[in-house]
This record gives sequence, structure tokens and C-alpha cells, in this order.
Amino acid sequence: MPKLATIGEESKESKTKTKISDILAGLGLIETSSYHLIKAEEIEKAKLQENEKIELENSKTEYKMLRPNLLIPTLRTFAENKDNEYPQKIFEIGTVFKKSTLTSSETGIKESENLIIASSPGNFTETKQILDYLTRMLSIKYEIKEAKHPHLIEGRTGELTINGKHAGYIGEVHPETLRNWNIKMPVTIIELSLDEILNL
Repeated sequence: MPKLATIGEESKESKTKTKISDILAGLGLIETSSYHLIKAEEIEKAKLQENEKIELENSKTEYKMLRPNLLIPTLRTFAENKDNEYPQKIFEIGTVFKKSTLTSSETGIKESENLIIASSPGNFTETKQILDYLTRMLSIKYEIKEAKHPHLIEGRTGELTINGKHAGYIGEVHPETLRNWNIKMPVTIIELSLDEILNL
């Protein structure tokens, strides 16, 4: 045992994530938690590029791919609850995984924290109001510009930047994506990288 007195304290990052959770729960959103692993068939539904696919070597279950985003498990959640009461408004803070040559990890995989906010049924305006409130409560300014995303409706999709750096996207999920997941109602999402927010 070390011969010195220490006091346990919650990290600033953990405090920020707790604050985000409290803000969103106060708006009536339900926090969800999903596996870091996703199914191979879900990768196919998401139509990911080869460099986005990270497969475990010796997985004993059908969950054998590391998730590259929180959109995939969120769509799974809506699909599994499509016969439950609406509206459904959820959020999740979780780790996502990407291949990277810049990481110091021997695996070559970069881990980062993301936040996803999703509403069903939802529309762009309502979801942006949630983002406006959250960023105002965190004293963060963001910018939004029109963008394209493979799973969101063109013209109803925006790229989010914080301090000039890409931070995520906001938009309405494309009807074809909803059909692939057998989701009955429209879905609107925000997915943010928390790295820049935690740095601030």
C-alpha cells in the first residue's frame, strides 16, 4: 500500500458527460446503453466502407464487429421498439472505434467518445432545438452547414463544427435506411464527437 493519502475525485470528463446526461434527461429523453459490438449483418445494412470495418478475431457470438458509430445501435433500438408507444426520444454516450495510423495503440484502433440524440417521430427543427439548448447550457458555440450523409436525407442534413473542427452531423434518416431496419416512423438524429467538447 502506498504511504500517502489520496482523495478520490471524479474526472472533469466524467463530470461533463454526467452534465450532458442530466440536461438531456431533463428534456425528457431516455438514456440508452448498447454493446460496443455489432452484428456483421448490421454492417451490411449500414453499407460501411472496408476501412470502417473492424472485426474481432475470435468472437464466439454473432456480435463480432466493433461499432464505428452510435447510429447503428440506435437504429437497432428503434427497430426493436417499433411497436411501443411514441414518441420515442433517446440518447447515448458511448465509445466508437476507427482504424487509425496516428494512434499510439499497438492495435491501430482509435477509440473516441460520441453522443447520439435521436427522436422518432422527429423533424430537423425539433432536433436542432435540443442541440441549441444543450450547447447553450454547456457554453459552447457551434456552426452548421448543409452536407451529405449516406443515411440521411439530402437537403435535411447538416455538418456540425466546433472551433472550426468537424464535430458531427444532424439530419433526418433516409426512408431507404428506415426500410432496411424495418422502422415504421421517421427518425431524426444528432451524432457528435465529444472529443472537442471535453477539450473545451
